[in-house]
Amino acid sequence: LSLMYMQGSEVDFVDDVRGSGFVVNNPNLPPLMQDPVAAKVQQILEERINPGVASHGGWVSLIDYEAGRVYLKLGGGCQGCGMVDVTLKQGIERVLKDEIPDVLEVLDTTDHASGTNPYFSPGK
Repeated sequence: LSLMYMQGSEVDFVDDVRGSGFVVNNPNLPPLMQDPVAAKVQQILEERINPGVASHGGWVSLIDYEAGRVYLKLGGGCQGCGMVDVTLKQGIERVLKDEIPDVLEVLDTTDHASGTNPYFSPGK
């Protein structure tokens, strides 16, 4: 089933001034990623937002983008965290609005009351 999403893809190893690693060029973008604004949001989430929230055991996923509204789901340590509104509005939304003028609002679709381990607890 996944093969059809990978057909025509190319994997290359690059080594340039930004570093080295594998680059996957997949022409089979999901419909959401065909929108240039959504693709830019996804890029910012991967490169700037998720590395920061990962330090607290969290992650942020793009669920949808429509008419200036970005719909996100937060998981791991972000799910149920008491600071999630601050992270969303003063962190994620600020970065997205600064970088992408088309973004008008960022909305959280997360069910913060559910999950197997929804709260961040620091290690001992």
